[in-house]
Amino acid sequence: MADKAKYYRLARNPKGFWGKRVIKAMNSEQHAAMPQWALAQIQVNEDARVLDVGCGGGANIGRLLELCPKGTVTGLDISPLAIKIASKYNAAAIAAERCSFVGGNVVQLPIPRETFHLVTAFENNYYWLSQLLGLQNIYRVLKPGGTCVIANEMDGTSEKDRELEKAAGRMLIFTIDEIKDAMAEVGFTDITSNHDEERHFIIVVGRKP
Repeated sequence: MADKAKYYRLARNPKGFWGKRVIKAMNSEQHAAMPQWALAQIQVNEDARVLDVGCGGGANIGRLLELCPKGTVTGLDISPLAIKIASKYNAAAIAAERCSFVGGNVVQLPIPRETFHLVTAFENNYYWLSQLLGLQNIYRVLKPGGTCVIANEMDGTSEKDRELEKAAGRMLIFTIDEIKDAMAEVGFTDITSNHDEERHFIIVVGRKP
């Protein structure tokens, strides 16, 4: 538990040597299963404009770019180190003007209204200062009819999740119902979810009317 708690503390805003190690782990096959599982369940238009909140090392940006071959993907992260590494990871897409990055966080989202067709957050809402405010900002930057996807590899149902919250500090692991309720409060409709109970993966999807 101590090593896992250290990882999630560092993953909040990776810096320095250990931050590089954490970002390398984010981009590894070890962390590929959940986003691959989640992305297989959504449809992305080939020309979609996508925002990935808390983009980390950029591996999920690469996966999203494959799903929208005529579209663009913007990565948002609070960590300059993460953006630097994610930029190298997606250098070809940047050169093709299909990928860009913004520094910041979801509760102070520095992006104009109605910019994106899809906003994703993979294992990121654990760290939002306010889940409601984060979802409100996602709602704001989505175009009408746009989609919000929250996907996590912890479902908030086990005692181990509660222990990790305490050990990592400033971290909350939400259940499917908690995310769905917050989405509904913000105004999302057609809210759906899926739960891989064996692996504890969850995905919640909402649409902006």
